[in-house]
Amino acid sequence: MRSPQIETQQQQLSTMIPARYRILLYLSIFLIVIDICINTFSEFIAPNKFGQLIIFIIQDVCILLSITLLIVMVLTTYVAQAGLLFLLLRMFRFSLFVTCIYLAFCAAIQGLLLGYRFPQAEFVTSAFGKPEVLALYVIQRTISPLYYYAMKRAAYRLSDPHFYQSSKWLQDLWEKRRNEATSAAMRTTATARSPGAATGCCSCTIM
Repeated sequence: MRSPQIETQQQQLSTMIPARYRILLYLSIFLIVIDICINTFSEFIAPNKFGQLIIFIIQDVCILLSITLLIVMVLTTYVAQAGLLFLLLRMFRFSLFVTCIYLAFCAAIQGLLLGYRFPQAEFVTSAFGKPEVLALYVIQRTISPLYYYAMKRAAYRLSDPHFYQSSKWLQDLWEKRRNEATSAAMRTTATARSPGAATGCCSCTIM
């Protein structure tokens, strides 16, 4: 039986943990808002090539910060510190994959736009007339909602207090992992012993 003091401490921990990581959640949403603004108003905020270079650098830095923030939030969970990091990586692999793909397409479209505009004496908007630029632009804008959804979903899931304290859910995972490890060890032992048993039977038959 758990004492009332322990239950009270766990209840307090459940309410304190979301507050502790609330700033990380707000920061993730803030980075998403910055990316939305850059995607929407980049052609109007910086109507020159040097301004666009700065805007694109800010966008890439925000995406890298989002990835770093997600990794930090994953590594600071009780689940990761308990040795179940592989489980968290499996749970958030979609967010990491989408973010990396989105960063790659952002870098590609930014490189094409800057490579076309920098040699020009004046800022030109006809870069989107090129098929490769237009294709990458459409793909990047299409993937962006997936990136926003994946990062916001991951941030909200990581604000769950179950990730930051011992719970029945975590104990069940440990029990399942231990049973799987025990079963694998028993199968390995049985496989290792089977050739010896077969050799013994053959020897008895020969004698």
